[in-house]
Amino acid sequence: MARNSQEIERLFRMQKQIFLFSSWLLQKLDTQVYQLNEKERRILLALSSGDLAQHDRFIGNAAERLRKIIEEMARLSEARAKVNSEHDRQRMMLKLMAERLSKMRGEEQRAEEERDLLDLLERRYG
Repeated sequence: MARNSQEIERLFRMQKQIFLFSSWLLQKLDTQVYQLNEKERRILLALSSGDLAQHDRFIGNAAERLRKIIEEMARLSEARAKVNSEHDRQRMMLKLMAERLSKMRGEEQRAEEERDLLDLLERRYG
């Protein structure tokens, strides 16, 4: 069941969109990790200052926020690993689809040239 190049090209465009979406998702996850790192840095900076180190309530709240940040970072790391794996898979599929499309176009071009040659021979000697 051979597909023509237009069908392959449509699949290629769709594959490219999926690849771009996974790239966007990776960027979004990286942004979230950066924001969490900034929150963590600010909390640790506040905890290390002498004035706030005396207040147990503040320290308890800050510790709870740090725990939540660490949990969220673990979730983001897991999600990023999954998305990164899918992104790599999409990149390979996109490459294979591009090669297949190129091959299909070449075959169609050769078939068209062969038809043109046969038509020319038929008119000339036919």
